[in-house]
Amino acid sequence: MGSELFRREEKGDWLLIGVKVVATLILMAATGFGLMGRAELLVGQQRYVTLAFFLGLWVVSYGALLIAALHPNRWVRLFWGLVIALTTAAGWAYQTISGSSLSVFDVLSLWAARHEAGRAMQEYGAILPWALVAFVATLTIIVIPAHLKRGWLRTALTWLFWAPAVPTALIATIIFLRSGGGSQALPTQFQPLAVSAVGLERALTHRMGSRMAVPFAPVRKPPVKHIVFLVEESLRPDYLDFRPGNPVTPHLPALRRVSADFGPAVSGGNCSSYANAILRFTAQPHVMVKSARTYPTLWQWAKKAGFSTIYMDGQSGFVQDPGRFQNFMTMREARFIDQIIRFDDVPTTRLDFALLEKLVRLLKTSDRPLFIYANKNGAHFPFDADYPANRRRFRPTITEAGKETAESKVNSYRNAVAWNVDEFFRQLLRKTDLKDTLIIYTSDHGQNLDADAMTHCSTHDPDPREGLVPLLIITGNAPLLRRVRQAAEVNYGAARHFHIAPTLLTFMGYDPADLKRLYGPSLLERLPRKPFGAFSYGDIFGLFRDEVNWQTVDTSRYWLEPAARRHLLQRTGENAPGGRRQN
Repeated sequence: MGSELFRREEKGDWLLIGVKVVATLILMAATGFGLMGRAELLVGQQRYVTLAFFLGLWVVSYGALLIAALHPNRWVRLFWGLVIALTTAAGWAYQTISGSSLSVFDVLSLWAARHEAGRAMQEYGAILPWALVAFVATLTIIVIPAHLKRGWLRTALTWLFWAPAVPTALIATIIFLRSGGGSQALPTQFQPLAVSAVGLERALTHRMGSRMAVPFAPVRKPPVKHIVFLVEESLRPDYLDFRPGNPVTPHLPALRRVSADFGPAVSGGNCSSYANAILRFTAQPHVMVKSARTYPTLWQWAKKAGFSTIYMDGQSGFVQDPGRFQNFMTMREARFIDQIIRFDDVPTTRLDFALLEKLVRLLKTSDRPLFIYANKNGAHFPFDADYPANRRRFRPTITEAGKETAESKVNSYRNAVAWNVDEFFRQLLRKTDLKDTLIIYTSDHGQNLDADAMTHCSTHDPDPREGLVPLLIITGNAPLLRRVRQAAEVNYGAARHFHIAPTLLTFMGYDPADLKRLYGPSLLERLPRKPFGAFSYGDIFGLFRDEVNWQTVDTSRYWLEPAARRHLLQRTGENAPGGRRQN
């Protein structure tokens, strides 16, 4: 009787072990993105040694996961269960949202944009219940005891409590050897933990170094008293319509009276943090890492030219960290800023208009020349939070549809642009005399508005639309307006963010001949006429290597999504905005 009961218990133990063996295998297969595709690619390229290491790492990872699930100590299982469940859920969620594995550069970008976590939750919140399911399933598979009897297997597992650290360390080593890459399609149970560890190490040990002092003195008086660098958030140029009577941005035609439109331009980066850093740090593509780390900032140039420097952060209400800085700004950089203006306790729908009121007041009342760098809230996701409910001109929105579709995503984006861009400029023109002011207006990056796609900040083969931005120079100074309009006529569709720094410095009074020692041509010179520009994606600071990733954008192409074309005023023989000049 006793021996029969023992055999039943033993049979039950081995059955539970078998269930765990199968469950861990299913878990890895269900959350392991790109395994077969990666293997097929390596076979097709005849990279058999790499294939062996790749498959071997999957085997090691499976063994480590199984050891964690079968470990006899409940506290060991609980520890590894929580760690592995968290990394599985996070890696699966990111892969589902972005379509690619989490990388070190994703980790660094997400950390730099951690103040946007709340808005990211709103935008991608629908995936959270499924991520929670992945977390609970993983934790359950690992934590439930297997009731191993005393013997060699139990003893071996007891001594192998450290096994899950092995695949994590191996993946981290690959990342270092591959300069931040090489971790794609590896097991989600360990890959996000490895890239996060490497990202943390790089963030803690990598130092930017000192920036150059401004090497030149201004040689002439600026043509205007105040210079404003107005950086929009997440704006595509083909969502702006300057045609009189258009139904999407009906107030923008009035802006043509005081502006020069350089057409669709290419951003410096496709992520807010990197794009703004490139603009502020006056980085240049031919020496990207060196310039991003060591060139003088716009603040340094402006102060030497006699301007008071002001930073207006229209997104500061979302910044929760003690330093209150974002987009790679540091205390070292802030030393050259005379005034930092933030907008706390302002509803999201009013952020740009609170910024506008402060901007108008500064331009009207300041006795000193001002250089103002202003980050707008613009069309930041979630789009439906950017405009009042009574401003839903294009429907159904994402909120109304209950999900992102090709139509609802474009509709919500259109509404955000209509409110925070079209209405913003209507009020700017009504409230401001621009005779002694020059504004350079662009966006930090563009947007991919395909349903269920990441809108921007992709670090793996990003959609070119993520780098497509508008670029205008706005002024009420008639002689200066004629000059920049001539330049816009020559350079329409050929501009990049990298041309802005030498343009701003020229307007501050510096000699273009001096500036060419550090920078390329400004917007005031003839730019290369090829339609292709390129934006950077991923690291620009040389964390692993000096090479930067680039994605080309054809600014002559018609990029507007089909769902957006239906909004446009139909005119015989006339294209919609974005691919060609709009008269």
